[in-house]
Amino acid sequence: MSAGRRGPSRGELRPLWIALGLSAALGCNSAGRSDPPARPAEADVAAVSDEASAGPVEPAPEAEAEPALEAEAEAEAEAEAEPEPLPVAPDGTVAVACDAAPAGMSCIPGGSFIRGSNEANKNAAPEASVWLQTFYMDQNEVTYAEYKACVKERACPRSGPAYTDFDRPQQPINGISWFDAVAYCESKGKRLPTEAQWEKAARGPEGELHPWGDEPATCERAIIKDESGRGCGVPKGGDKPEVGRPWVVGSRPAYRYGLYDMSGNSWEWVADWYARSYEKCGDDCLGVDPKGPCGGAEKCPGYGRKIVRGGSWYWPADHATAIYRRSHVPDNLPFHHFGFRCAATVDDVTAIRAAAVAVDESAAPGAGDTAGEAE
Repeated sequence: MSAGRRGPSRGELRPLWIALGLSAALGCNSAGRSDPPARPAEADVAAVSDEASAGPVEPAPEAEAEPALEAEAEAEAEAEAEPEPLPVAPDGTVAVACDAAPAGMSCIPGGSFIRGSNEANKNAAPEASVWLQTFYMDQNEVTYAEYKACVKERACPRSGPAYTDFDRPQQPINGISWFDAVAYCESKGKRLPTEAQWEKAARGPEGELHPWGDEPATCERAIIKDESGRGCGVPKGGDKPEVGRPWVVGSRPAYRYGLYDMSGNSWEWVADWYARSYEKCGDDCLGVDPKGPCGGAEKCPGYGRKIVRGGSWYWPADHATAIYRRSHVPDNLPFHHFGFRCAATVDDVTAIRAAAVAVDESAAPGAGDTAGEAE
């Protein structure tokens, strides 16, 4: 050290060692022995001495929260504490809150939606506001494998596609009648969706034309016929490859409500009898939870056709809207390649859960064992 500056005295070094964190230096080594504190380097001592000579450091003042941020936080807290009230129908019916959906289903919240159109085909007119109670919808079209399993269990009639290359297990089942579709859904404790339920699930509450919005259907969004051919240009195996075929379910993204293939891939049967227009249907197609002509009764004098929705691999984009209505006789003769998906009411879902619990309890170890019980 130069003669022009006196080094720090031993008394000055003691507080400097503390400032440099001697607590770490005083720790025990691996043998349990305490090591003596290391002497601070001369440069470190000089730096700390300079900081000490500068006087005490004033703590930085705490930043004040901006009033706007505080107000936003309070609003968010209030929104979490007070959930939005459930929609109420014109007749006073209160929507049921969505609960956990059964496996493979999505919940469609209750409330009003825009049904029909004044600008499309006349059979979709007039546009109207319709109110539906909360319901549940299968996320996928029923597959070939699922339907054939139902046939094997003798819960469904024998039915299916007439074309070759339509029997891939995860393709939508095709070529079945309306009655076949009803039988399958009933075997699962479900039902075919009403036309109004299907349309709300496809277009949402604001009346958009497709599950993804108002942009037109393309092969990037749905399995349809485009300039490359039917089935987005994928040929069918066997005879008439140009006919194309449906793709496996879920080949395009899930859109609104987590549902797949609500546009294209396979036509889907719905529950209602077909009326030439909603105007012709009248009050049976309006109000709360409409079920179509005759209120969805098994027989409906003057009405002999049912409805399929959603378009398919075989037809172009204008058939794949959420408002396009096509009618056909329920026994599917002459034969067409139609499919379906199932829906469930809140009460149906309650029953499905109860049945599942009963099966689990009966399958539990010892559930049927009464040995050792007193007579």
